[in-house]
Parts: sequence; structure tokens; C-alpha cells
Amino acid sequence: MKKLSRESLDCIHQLLDRFWVVRKENPELFYEIKQNEEFLRDYFKDYFRFKLVVGADFAKVEKFQIAPQPSTGISDFKEVKDYIIFYCVLAFLDGKASKQFALSDVCQAVVSYYPRSSKEGVDENTPVLTWKGNEGYRNRLSLIRALKEAVRRCLIEVMDKNIEDFQERETNDALLRSTGLVKYFMRNISFNIEEKLTLNDIVLLQEVQEQELGIERKHLLYRKLFLEPALYRHEVSAADFDYLRQYGRYLNEHAEKYYDMNVDIYGSSAFLVKESIGTFRRLFPANNAESNLVIQFATLLRLKIIDNNDSLVEQKDGTVILTNVDLDVMCRQLIVENRQGWTTGLKSMSVAEVKNTIKNMLFEWKLAEMTQEGELKLYDVVGRFYEKAKEEKLKEHNDD
Repeated sequence: MKKLSRESLDCIHQLLDRFWVVRKENPELFYEIKQNEEFLRDYFKDYFRFKLVVGADFAKVEKFQIAPQPSTGISDFKEVKDYIIFYCVLAFLDGKASKQFALSDVCQAVVSYYPRSSKEGVDENTPVLTWKGNEGYRNRLSLIRALKEAVRRCLIEVMDKNIEDFQERETNDALLRSTGLVKYFMRNISFNIEEKLTLNDIVLLQEVQEQELGIERKHLLYRKLFLEPALYRHEVSAADFDYLRQYGRYLNEHAEKYYDMNVDIYGSSAFLVKESIGTFRRLFPANNAESNLVIQFATLLRLKIIDNNDSLVEQKDGTVILTNVDLDVMCRQLIVENRQGWTTGLKSMSVAEVKNTIKNMLFEWKLAEMTQEGELKLYDVVGRFYEKAKEEKLKEHNDD
């Protein structure tokens, strides 16, 4: 493999980090990818078994993880209905290359495409969605979120008026235009998705398809390390994790050379660590209020465990289980001890909102998961984070 230039490195980083690169939005990066297309195609195939797709107006790497991850969701979507409406919008856009249309046209199409109830006694001709009344207001908000996501993904452009005006009244309209990129948005699959009724059916079929592409242990580990916040022993086979421990230095060399990162491997986890803030990728902790809140939470948790808090016990695998009561108590303590230094947004949050903010961040960065009993299971990696201001106090406990 040839030595990478700074420009080639940037292409790799951006293609991994972005859903796609659109020429109109970022022409310099797009043409840099075009110039390095052969190398980039080989790189993503050799290390990830990912396919690089380069069209006249876009470039993207078709990234796919067999196990669905919370981080792959759309953060601005509030409920399942948002996703359903979004895919109805995609169906409407299909075949509308560079054509203008009104928001009211989208409304009619979404009502038409929206799945109908299978319950007995429900008239098939009765519209599933309404845009009027209280229910219509919530549906309009869902459609606005879906359309804004389509704009963010460069699938449509707003030509006249404002999408948000639809929130106030169902008769408010706007002029939109399709960019023609929708046909490249969805990943091609080799089976009829309409014949598969469950997510597990699709995952199993995808596993077979991946095997046919020659997915090996190396590709699996590269995918999990470079696309997910962390890799845990329970997520892979014992042989895969043993392989990671035995040959981790080769992955570390790759991470150092191409990403300026290191692979840290522990008894039950592995993850990428970056010593300095870079210009690519989202990192945790970031310099924002939510990250600081989670760091304060992690510090408090660590101090409670050190102080032998009876209700918080570290398991043999390094995990800690928190009940809803434990989490409420900790959030109240965080508010009392740290609120003075918080941003205005955090200060205005209730205990429940603080708790949800912490949980969402923990889930997004794979620092925790919910148990079947509805409790919060924190992974041992949480113990790596703590406030600098309380570092001396933690050292005192460790020295004791």
C-alpha cells in the first residue's frame, strides 16, 4: 500500500464519518475522492469489505453493521412515526429527478403510502394520517422532522417559503425540489424485504450475504473498532476476542499510521483512543455541556464505589448495575453539587431530563445498556473518565 498523503487520509476519514459526500455541497473533497478513487476502493475493500460508490454527484462508502447500533438512528427523530413518514417521503421522491413539487403534494403521498391497519373492522379507505386537529399537529411535526432530514441528507432543496410554517397550519405550503440523489440513498440488498417480516429475518439474510462477500475476522474487528465507540468481549466470539488480543498490535499500528489513534485492549473491552483533538470524527468526551455532565456522573459513580456504597457494587466483569432509584439519587446529587457551573440549558433541566440526557449519551457511546429488568448496566470503560478537579481525591483513595 502506498504511503498516504494528508489529502488521502482526509478522504478516508470523511468517508468513514459521513453518510456521503455530495459534490454540490463539498466540491473540493468530492474531486479529491475522485482522484484517489482506485486507492480508496481497494482500501475499504481490503480492511472493511465495504463498497465505495462514486457517482457523478456523490461519493459514499456503504457502511453496514450486522448488529444494529443506537448510534445509527436519526437523532432528531422523536418517535417511530418519524421513520415511517421519512420512508414514505423517500417513496414519493423515487423517480422525481430534479423535479419541483409542493409540500402539499408530499402530504397527499405520505397519507397514501402510510401503512394501513390490519385490524378487523377498520375501513381500508379511511386515511391513516390526518393533518388537522391535535393529532394532525403531531403528525405535521413528524413530517417536518422527516423533511428536514431529507434536506440535511441533500435529497431535497427548499425553493420557496419555509417547511416549518407547516407546523402552524396544515394549509401552509412550500416549494421543494428533488436533487435526484434519492435512488442512491438506500443500500442495495439482494433479497425482497417485503417478504421478511422481522428484523431478525433481515439480519440473518444479511449475515449470509456478508459471508458470500468474504467477510473475515479481520474485517469484523476493523468494522467494530472504527465504526463503533467500543468493542466488548460479549459482542464477538471468544476466538475473535482472543485474536484481537494476540494481533492487536497490528491494528494499533494501522490506527496510529492512518488515524493518529491507539487501540486500547482490556480484559473485556477494546476501543480507540486519541490523545489530541483532531479535525475528523466525533470524539468522547467532547467540549460540550452534555459530555461534561457524563464526566461528572462517571466521577461521582467512581467515588461512590470507592466509598463502598452498599447499593453500588462492581461486578466481576467490571460492570455496575444502577436501579432507577440509584440513578435518580445520583442525578439529584449532581444537580446539588455541580449546577452552579452548568450551562443555562442544563440548569433549566428537571431531574428526569438530566437523567435522560445522561442515559442517551451513555447509550450513544456504548458506555451502558438497559437490562431486561429495566436497570442501567454501566460498562467498566466508564471508570476511565473523571473530572480533573477531583483527580487528587481519587488518587488519595487509590493510595489508601
